[in-house]
Amino acid sequence: MSFSELIRLTVAVAIAATTVPICADELGVIGPTYAIGEESALETILKRLKQAQRSGKLKDIQQAAIKRSLHSAKNPREVEGITAVLERSQRLIDPTVTYTKAIKTDEGEIVVPAGAKINPLLVTTLSKRLVFFDGRDQAQSEAVRKLVSTHSTKVKPILVAGSWYDLTKAWGAQVYYDQQGRLSQRFGVRAVPTVISQQGNLLLLEEVPAKDLQ
Repeated sequence: MSFSELIRLTVAVAIAATTVPICADELGVIGPTYAIGEESALETILKRLKQAQRSGKLKDIQQAAIKRSLHSAKNPREVEGITAVLERSQRLIDPTVTYTKAIKTDEGEIVVPAGAKINPLLVTTLSKRLVFFDGRDQAQSEAVRKLVSTHSTKVKPILVAGSWYDLTKAWGAQVYYDQQGRLSQRFGVRAVPTVISQQGNLLLLEEVPAKDLQ
């Protein structure tokens, strides 16, 4: 962000922060009026920003903000409510989606009517096994790494916690992240490692201890 952009942003924030409801009644002038002698809040902020720019402090603040943003991007917030698998189990999932509202084109033509039920596996296939795991757990991470190195074209590793960036760099293979837990919620992932694969028109969800993952 350039200094001029930062100034404009500061001006907008200052104006918004100092805006208060104003009564519509005209109260007139009570007594003599005088020019305001004190420096306005906006002028004070602008002066301090200029001082920070001259001293190099503003650049340090910008760099720190960039580092925080990068760290957040590389280490997304963990998906809450997911534990480690204690014993092996499995269940089938019906991925059928019920549309409560009609899906229309830009021209208003109905493509999918309200109430329609569609199973995506009837029109496409799940070509890879989805493997959900916690990258902070060394046993899970190592087990999934071996799985990826052996079946790289058939496995899609998905983190629910940990750094996808660090693992992608270390493994030399793309590691994905379940942003905001959307996939975990969609498939009902409650513990990891969990492996999801296609079984006909259904999905097979397997909770597998790290030591048994293969």
